Amino acid sequence: MQKSIPMVLTFSVLLALIMCCACTSQSSPDQTSQNDMGFTQITESADSSRISFNEAWQNLREYGSGLLNEPGNMTAVYYILARDVDASGDATSWIFGVKLGTGSELVVFDQSGWTTIPWNSALPSEVINIDHIASPDMVFKQNNAVIMGNSPPSIPERRDLELQRGVYTLTITSDGVGRILTFNATTGVLIT
Repeated sequence: MQKSIPMVLTFSVLLALIMCCACTSQSSPDQTSQNDMGFTQITESADSSRISFNEAWQNLREYGSGLLNEPGNMTAVYYILARDVDASGDATSWIFGVKLGTGSELVVFDQSGWTTIPWNSALPSEVINIDHIASPDMVFKQNNAVIMGNSPPSIPERRDLELQRGVYTLTITSDGVGRILTFNATTGVLIT
């Protein structure tokens, strides 16, 4: 027991010395504190990995003028797929099916820019008239209750939105279960 008294005494003195040194540091009145421990408001930034349809469409028009030798063909879109769409209609990537001469290509727009993929399958024959469709954000706003459903926020959902032949097809996958909704592309009205 007598051996432990000096150790306890040494430990206590050392602890008191550390506490005194830590508490005596003060900043000068002219110096601002780097460790402000008060309350601060934290603002959440919007998910910067999401891209609106309007942004993707504008970029496609600019990108298309450099991709084709025939001006104006890139704006003739036959197929659109928005991957991982959020509740406001913005997506992580936009895929546009276009015809180049006698062949077809998929052009993908995401945060890293453009990727062109040769497409050996036939695209739909009907051109999508972008000026006469309901934008994806409008479809989501107009049908929010149906799209978002009653799924709890703790279970993540994946939504992919496809447009072809005048119909939006929304595929929603959550916890291994999927459901499909279709909307009139011109009006945004729910079909099924």
